Amino acid sequence: MATGLAEALLLTLIASIAMAIAEGAGDVQVTLFGMSVEGSRMEMIVASLVIAVIRGALQLLVAYLPARMSAQAMARLRKRLFDGFVGSTWSVKGSEREGGFQSLMINQVNATAQTIIVMSVTISSLLMFLTLLISAVALSPAAAAVITVASLALFIGLRPMARNLRKSSTNLSTEGIEYAKTTQDVASIAEEIQVFGASPSYRGVFYDQLRAVQRPFQHTRFMSQAVPALYQSTALLILVIALLVVSLAGTQSVTTLGAVVLMLVRAVTYGQRVQTSLTTIDEKVPFMLHLADAIEQYEKHAEVPGSTPLGSIENLEFRDVSYEYTPGKKALENVSFSVKMGEVVGIVGPSGSGKSTLVQLLLRLREPATGDYLVNGLAAQDMQRTDWRKLVAYVPQMPQLVFGSVRENIRFFREDLTDEDVVQAAQRAHVHEDILSLSDGYDTVVGLRSASISGGQAQRICLARAFAANPKVVILDEPTSALDVKSEGLVQQSLEKLAGEAIVFLVAHRLTTLTVCDRVMVIKDAHLEGFETAEELFTSNDFFREVTTITRSVDSDPSAGRLSLGDRL
Repeated sequence: MATGLAEALLLTLIASIAMAIAEGAGDVQVTLFGMSVEGSRMEMIVASLVIAVIRGALQLLVAYLPARMSAQAMARLRKRLFDGFVGSTWSVKGSEREGGFQSLMINQVNATAQTIIVMSVTISSLLMFLTLLISAVALSPAAAAVITVASLALFIGLRPMARNLRKSSTNLSTEGIEYAKTTQDVASIAEEIQVFGASPSYRGVFYDQLRAVQRPFQHTRFMSQAVPALYQSTALLILVIALLVVSLAGTQSVTTLGAVVLMLVRAVTYGQRVQTSLTTIDEKVPFMLHLADAIEQYEKHAEVPGSTPLGSIENLEFRDVSYEYTPGKKALENVSFSVKMGEVVGIVGPSGSGKSTLVQLLLRLREPATGDYLVNGLAAQDMQRTDWRKLVAYVPQMPQLVFGSVRENIRFFREDLTDEDVVQAAQRAHVHEDILSLSDGYDTVVGLRSASISGGQAQRICLARAFAANPKVVILDEPTSALDVKSEGLVQQSLEKLAGEAIVFLVAHRLTTLTVCDRVMVIKDAHLEGFETAEELFTSNDFFREVTTITRSVDSDPSAGRLSLGDRL
């Protein structure tokens, strides 16, 4: 508002000085809001320069504040989105397609931050418009009335187009998220595509997604330009009409007429800026709504921290545990078993039998739909997650390395682990010597698709990560799948040392891994078919006997039965 008043005064001064120069007058008289000030031409020019500088400083402040608010909002939204995502349950995170969270964190947050700037421009421009209009009223009420009524009519008339723009923007936001997911898929399978080649059907999927984004993008860009352009053209017509009103009303002072014209021109400019800003807000609202929905989804499904302290883990028990991803289709059904400290338990079964679901339930990534999961005889869901996470470790089948040093990958954001803990864990995983042979030893930078280490080394680094905090429960999903025979033997030694120190679960596809197991679970068709020693299962369980027989035949004749073994496991 102060900027608007300064501009109104400046425009009046400019009109008055221009008229004084045209008439050759030495003094200049300025009248605004019923107040008159008279001075020499040079005094008024100096006053104009001072007011122009003040207005410029105010404009800088008006520009700085929204930029600051926008940056703060961007940081806070990203923090809230990140905290919500990290703190939400695995059932929410696990259901998201890759690329969705990245799109929210980048595109939707950026759009929201930009909207804050646009909203501030809208407010400031509206206030400037009103201030100049009020100033014009003081000089010519008739012209100001015409501008006010016509501007409101123009604004109302353009709203249907703005609503159409918002609809297109909603489609653009939705398709933009899908495009981000598709792009993530392209990056994820780049190696396989390099080998198999980019077929027409593969390219077609991406091209279809491009076209799905192109259509709403084109319409949104057209509408965002068309609405302001229509406003500008119509506003100029309104200005001409306003001048006609001033002319018909009669004006004794040419200076007043000049000031009114300048104020109306500037008012139309600010009015156009308001309309443009509102159009942009209509365009950005869908992005904001998607972001709000995502944050609400994450925060609504926050993990329950638990209240019961957990100092150690002595035994784990499932009692009639069932789980289903879709209603009516059991992923696990009525599974019951008990294991105690020091046991090494194997988990086998055909693909899709429920092994991964069992692992996720054991890790407390998911909660049983029915039945009970007990830790030391108490409900697992009541245990404090901070205590639980200190006592439980997991090694996925596909090693996940973060971009950083080998030391950082083994420590894995656990600041309480010392360098000595890291080295000891690497030694237990039989990867210490391999690390020392790297260019920078433990400081060698690795990450996804790193050329510095092999797949087997990456898997053993992940094993070291699991061993580093001396956990009481260790769950390993096919820990030797990427290892050669020698490395597999070394890892087997590491697993044997865990016996007696922790409860160990081994998801195994290669039955040689089961030699360290005290007992073996057979999961088939969502049921626990057997839980005995390997020798007892060979006698009592048809599936285990079949795969054991095939494995033995492959060991004796590697060319025989390989496909059958793969199909069954």
